[in-house]
Amino acid sequence: MAALLCGCGPSSPPPGQKAGDPPPAKSAPDTRRLHALIVGIDRYRYSDARQPGAGFSDLRGAVGDALRFKQALVDLYGVDVDAPARGACASSNAATTTLTDDCATRARIIAALEQRIASLRPGDTLIFYFAGHGSRYRDDEARDQDTGYNGTLLPSDARNPDGSPGDIFDVELKALKDRATAAGLYFVSVFDSCNSATATRAGAAGQSRSAPALAAAAPPPPAMATAGGDGYWVHLAAAQDGEEAQETGGGAVGARAGVFTTALLDTLRMPGMRDATFGDLIHEVRLRVAARGHAAQTPSAEGALTAAMGARSRTTVLYDVEQHGATTTLQAGTTGGITVGSRFALYVSQADAVARRARVASGSVARVDGMTATLALDAAPAATQPVRLVAEEIAHFLPGDTLTVANALPAGSTHDHADAALRASGFATASPAGALRLVPAEGDAEAVALRADDGTLLAASLGHADDPTFGERLTDAMRKVARVQQLLALRTTSAAGSEADPFPVAACIAKDGYRPTACPPLQAGGVRRIGKGERIAVTVVNRGSRPAYLYVLAIDPHNAVDAVLPKPGEFDRPLPPGQPYRRAGMSFDTPGVYRFVVLASARPIRADAFAQAGTGTRDIAACASPLERLLCATSEGHRDAGVAAIGDWSAQVSTVLALPEESAE
Repeated sequence: MAALLCGCGPSSPPPGQKAGDPPPAKSAPDTRRLHALIVGIDRYRYSDARQPGAGFSDLRGAVGDALRFKQALVDLYGVDVDAPARGACASSNAATTTLTDDCATRARIIAALEQRIASLRPGDTLIFYFAGHGSRYRDDEARDQDTGYNGTLLPSDARNPDGSPGDIFDVELKALKDRATAAGLYFVSVFDSCNSATATRAGAAGQSRSAPALAAAAPPPPAMATAGGDGYWVHLAAAQDGEEAQETGGGAVGARAGVFTTALLDTLRMPGMRDATFGDLIHEVRLRVAARGHAAQTPSAEGALTAAMGARSRTTVLYDVEQHGATTTLQAGTTGGITVGSRFALYVSQADAVARRARVASGSVARVDGMTATLALDAAPAATQPVRLVAEEIAHFLPGDTLTVANALPAGSTHDHADAALRASGFATASPAGALRLVPAEGDAEAVALRADDGTLLAASLGHADDPTFGERLTDAMRKVARVQQLLALRTTSAAGSEADPFPVAACIAKDGYRPTACPPLQAGGVRRIGKGERIAVTVVNRGSRPAYLYVLAIDPHNAVDAVLPKPGEFDRPLPPGQPYRRAGMSFDTPGVYRFVVLASARPIRADAFAQAGTGTRDIAACASPLERLLCATSEGHRDAGVAAIGDWSAQVSTVLALPEESAE
């Protein structure tokens, strides 16, 4: 099981709900059998607030994160959750148990898990959500983590000075997980937590939630492995082992929100994503965390990632469609997350849609309002169809978000000049919860620096805000970030392996030496790790039935964009079906998170339209194809609204962690 990561995600309760209040009215029940233990801890019995010198503080919103996750079970899956009495810290019913603050002791957490495992039946899903402190201990016996450390969770009674058992060790949770899967249960653990035991980096807007590592820890001996069972397990965590999982602004006034929990809940609320595989979920969550200004935090996933919540495989999400003359209307709109450019397949019946057979038409969303969307069909159906059809979304287009910047400069003329420069940029807005932050530069309090929300320094000094050229320098720096966000927003989602994807591509970024058609498995946490200076190879394979032009862009930790494929000096040629295309002999020169955008197109595209310009602008007239126009527009910090989003191209994004030294595989 993955190392446990400490709760870095306090947030506010859902709007209009106070901690301890009963949840709002429930939606229609879901057919899957979901059960949950939900734990959130803000107040610790032996924290610095009550035991000076403990080395860790109380949290401000882990309970709020737990309540947000609990409410999502109601909204998305119709779970009949427990309703604690006002002021109570524990509650339970047939479906869920909630433990917060003083009630979330080691004994009660373990007992609640054991009780659920014993009472549930095969095919039930048991979700264990935890928001609170975490830590780690030196692992000199099992050595099952690359860092030599294993993780712990801190219940509310952890770190008692009398030395009594407090932390919950990962080996204990693994034993419970094994019992659950042996009983045929689907065990899903979700931890907005970290075990890095590091302080928040300088300049970060939020906090890292981690208690000091345990000294001379003596975890219980591993339990005997439990064999058999038809269950599975999945572990989703806020960060990789040794990274910081962070919280930032975004809750109610004075409260904070967990970056990971927020990204996870936003992802689940996307069309179709509540039924997506866990692998698809974590992939989208990683991109959302990075877009929020936390590129150094890489959410982790392990286990049965091809399964979906409450099921072994993806289930089908269907929409009603009505045809009146030449107008085809989807009975869902922006309130359901439908976006212009997304594609749908149309069927006569639900049975045909579930089986993905006898498709009668396909089309893209041309217009969308709050409750409905108009589809532009690729071609008229071959025969007269009934007025009512059934649609499945086969590719989702993600519109770019507006770039938000927090002006964290002290009140005064510098703050006011910076605000004016933000407004003048035309594509950035000021927000206290911005993904970027304007802060005083080190060594010159009158100068302005630009940092990401996680503290990453993007521009050491933009000069003084009253300088006539300050606005231009700020706009150039923000445009670089905006362009990366827009490139990442080009990604499309579609059912894996289905005919829906117009250009299915297999991409592999790994240490050099692998065969082009045999990509090495991902490391622990479901992400690729490559050491600084190690040689890498990038391979793409056309898995479609027709030739495609393939392009790979690399985005480094500081938002520089380079073209990896086609290779320098090569001419574009369509790649035949089944054929690989690779480039080897490259390496990372800077540790951090790298993202690779893989684009497949029916037509060739100018590779130089992809590179990060830094400063200056591009000639939009020179961008001939629709995809080129879309990409060129991103250099200006906006999207060309006249370009069809999806049709003759598709895009995917892969994440790679570059380590400070050689990786251990």
